[in-house]
Amino acid sequence: MQNFIRTFLICLVMSLVLIFSCSQAKAESVAPTGRDTTISADFDKSALPAQVDIWVKENGGYDTSNPGLWARNNWRCLSNSKPDTGQCKSGEAHNNDGDWEDYGITTIPLLFIEKRSGLHAVINVMGYHTQSSSKFEVTSAEAAGSGVAGSGTNLYMYITPDQLAALPVGGIWQANLTLELWQWSPGKKLANWNAHITLNVTDSNNQQIYLPEFGRAAPHVDLNLRPLPGTSGNQSMLSGTASLDLCLYDGYNANSSTFTLNAKDQSSALPDRETEMFSVYNSGKSDESHRIDYHLDILDPATNAYSTMTNMQDYVIRNIQHVPLRSVYLPGIPQPVVCVPSRLRFTTPEFAISSKQAGNYTGVLKLFLTTQM
Repeated sequence: MQNFIRTFLICLVMSLVLIFSCSQAKAESVAPTGRDTTISADFDKSALPAQVDIWVKENGGYDTSNPGLWARNNWRCLSNSKPDTGQCKSGEAHNNDGDWEDYGITTIPLLFIEKRSGLHAVINVMGYHTQSSSKFEVTSAEAAGSGVAGSGTNLYMYITPDQLAALPVGGIWQANLTLELWQWSPGKKLANWNAHITLNVTDSNNQQIYLPEFGRAAPHVDLNLRPLPGTSGNQSMLSGTASLDLCLYDGYNANSSTFTLNAKDQSSALPDRETEMFSVYNSGKSDESHRIDYHLDILDPATNAYSTMTNMQDYVIRNIQHVPLRSVYLPGIPQPVVCVPSRLRFTTPEFAISSKQAGNYTGVLKLFLTTQM
């Protein structure tokens, strides 16, 4: 019995040794490949994200049997002078150019173009690659020793909040970042890494109804009441037509799908007034003899036709992404933006002068704009 036990134990130990030896002898290899990555981020300029990640711990290839082959891989830009697809060191890395074990984080200027307006903005993309805790410049190779070097090097690319804030206006900002993955020795290009970046940036604090005629001044509209031809004396009749140009800015460079306008005057509802009417008042009184009523029409930019607005009811403008635009400078915004031009038409039906009390008729019209992305 004792001999049987010894024999069993010896065989078991020998089996474990064989298994362990086979495991250690197996080499692992993942060949370098390209990337074609789509990145999309949505945020408002008043609430920036912590950062926008482009690549996180993306491996550039490795071979445990030959760590020095791909663990020293590095990434290079297409151009060292233009930010169109990213601006940093380009071509093969060389030791005498400071491309060996250059610690730190790489700043890569990248061109973004706003989809609707065509505005350009260059902001910085940040990045580094690492085998362990050390951070190396994206364009630099790092030493390939034993241990972790056998698992290759990992790339991190991202956009920080201060750079997101540098986008001057809201809109759909698009960019294409292209990096070339290079082998250190022998030096050769291995693959392209492409990132298609879309930043959907709203600027809700700067949504506004711009009145070109008045700029920053408080708007004033004269209803242009005039006598009808051929009237005289107590039977004289008045009527009038006036207009006010608008430009509607959504804080998104007109990339919204719909605009909703709501108009109301200072009296929400009057029993003797039709719901689609608005009014000006004499001495703050609202009875018919102290009130002049008018119609309010809006020029729909999608149809190029006037539509009647009803007091305190929404009017929806659709197909915003297909309407004509106007480039304007708006208060509080450093760059020109595009807004949607429209017009209000004020039409006062004819009425007898004798039916109204003498005095100065004034009123307040409030317009509200909401948008749907």
